[in-house]
Amino acid sequence: MTNPFFSIITVSYNDSWALTKTARSVFSQSFQDFEYIIIDGASGDQTPSVMAFWEKVGLLDFGVSEKDGGVYNAMNKGLKQARGSYVCFLNASDVFSNDLVLDNVHKILQNDDPNKTLDGILGWGELNGQIWASWIESEAFKMASLGFCHQSLYVKRELLLSHQFDERKFKTDSDTLQLGRLYASGADIAIYPQVLAVRGGEPGISADLERTKISILDTLAQEYPSMSEETADQILSFRRKCLNPDAILQLLKKEGTRLRKHIAYMVLDTLFQKASVKLEKTVVSNLQAAALEALNVEEGSETKKNIEKLITTQNLRSDYLKEKKAAKVKLTEEINLFQKQEEARIRKIQTNRHEDFQATTANVVVSLTSFPARLPTVHLAIQSLLEQTIVPKEIHLWLGQDEIPNENWLPSKLRALKERGLQIHFTTKTFHQYDKFMHNSDLNKDVPFIIVDDDVIYPPTSIQHLVQGHQKYPAAVIANRCHQMGLEADGNLKKYSEWQREVSQPHPSLQLLPTGAGGVLYPPGFLSDGLATDLKVALANAPYADDIWLKACALARKIPTFATTLSHKSDWYHRYTPTMRLGTLMDTNVDLGLNDLQIAQCADWLTDTRPDWRAELLEDNFSEGTL
Repeated sequence: MTNPFFSIITVSYNDSWALTKTARSVFSQSFQDFEYIIIDGASGDQTPSVMAFWEKVGLLDFGVSEKDGGVYNAMNKGLKQARGSYVCFLNASDVFSNDLVLDNVHKILQNDDPNKTLDGILGWGELNGQIWASWIESEAFKMASLGFCHQSLYVKRELLLSHQFDERKFKTDSDTLQLGRLYASGADIAIYPQVLAVRGGEPGISADLERTKISILDTLAQEYPSMSEETADQILSFRRKCLNPDAILQLLKKEGTRLRKHIAYMVLDTLFQKASVKLEKTVVSNLQAAALEALNVEEGSETKKNIEKLITTQNLRSDYLKEKKAAKVKLTEEINLFQKQEEARIRKIQTNRHEDFQATTANVVVSLTSFPARLPTVHLAIQSLLEQTIVPKEIHLWLGQDEIPNENWLPSKLRALKERGLQIHFTTKTFHQYDKFMHNSDLNKDVPFIIVDDDVIYPPTSIQHLVQGHQKYPAAVIANRCHQMGLEADGNLKKYSEWQREVSQPHPSLQLLPTGAGGVLYPPGFLSDGLATDLKVALANAPYADDIWLKACALARKIPTFATTLSHKSDWYHRYTPTMRLGTLMDTNVDLGLNDLQIAQCADWLTDTRPDWRAELLEDNFSEGTL
């Protein structure tokens, strides 16, 4: 076998849900000539199950879960397993900025000139709406001052093997140290001014400011032996908070050529950072002049070109942020308009009802989950559930504290719904789509449990149809939106794209797949017996499709599904909220075939669990009066 062009290496530890996000991003890449490696530090959560899933479906080429000496030790371990020409580290919770990243990077690295093969490229990174905009190809990175996104760095494997990460326990800047040493060795790593990766929101080891300070000061002492401890402290303080500008001015005038040049680059880069706004204009002007003088800028010189790169980079970065801000403003306008339309719709519903109308409260529980991108509109979905002809006795919303720390982060309109009975819960780590039922499944012991989505405006009779279906077929799963599973003559399943969408039948059927988007009612005991909530098994078979997993659980017990009349012609929803496309799994699950992979895994699990399930699916002898 020929070696792949890329090796994508993910380091993880005790964050299986972050790993699911990263692995899905790798799976979604249009360019496929890569190997995928996961180095896990003996996680105690469901990480091994996620790794097992991706290994079974063919994405994971090498994976190991064992104790290591920290993140940099794990990265070196992954590097030693790599076979690709170029290596990129995309750690758990990090994602590619889009599905064409590897394609675009490959085009740059695989140029037509055999005499000029780049040693690598360094792109931009994004974190919480801010951009790491690298601009200079210099060993000055060794100062840990020119911040960069290592998730956007692609370097030849043999170069990384000769410049491995510093694994010492206290080090937090080994990536910047490595990049600086690569440039110092003469490596030709070009700057690519595009966002290639988005870092996860979880704080990395560099968020520990005291540990980071110790690490950076160690690097400065090691790489610049003539530098005093006082000078190192001044450089770090200026880089972090723009403190002691006078001391930096003096350093720009008296230090040796190499160090003076690196400090000058650091100063120019820092003056474009957010912290520099606290500096007075005269101070900024003096610092700029001193930095340029230290670099001895001359017409046509390499240094002048670097300064031009800095200006160009910051302009591009500014344009990028303006585009993102404009998109955010546009979305806010759409949400505000949607809010007004929903208020008008609800008023119309209330006006058209008889004066003596009183909604019936049903002995059912509704549960859903959400995430940051959907928070501006989730209250609208919940509002539609509160205006039903039959309302549930309880509505539960589950959120992950690793994404949303507490209620103070929630929109006021969402918090206001607590006065109408909404219960808001926080779990330490988000379980994403599985949060809908994973934490409160015990409520299903005695009462029906309804799962809904956070981006759907539900028609006023949604819960009524589910409850009436349950009254007619109390042992069945009831759904307002169902797909007819495509079957071969031998009971094997056809591709998901060949299944008949949104069908309704007069009686329950094993061949119907209920989808949570329309609202699904599970009979008492379905979720509380431990099978559906076995995350180890669920993630090994369907980490991205709770609907598919729950259907597998139903088939394992020979429980059919009944589709209400709302499943016909998309009557199951009124419309989607404006944030529907943000963070959706639909594109990957359906368009890229991830659903088929998960269906196949669940089918294999079913064969081990209930060997006759295919025959039962073909027979499908449920009819009026059989339940």
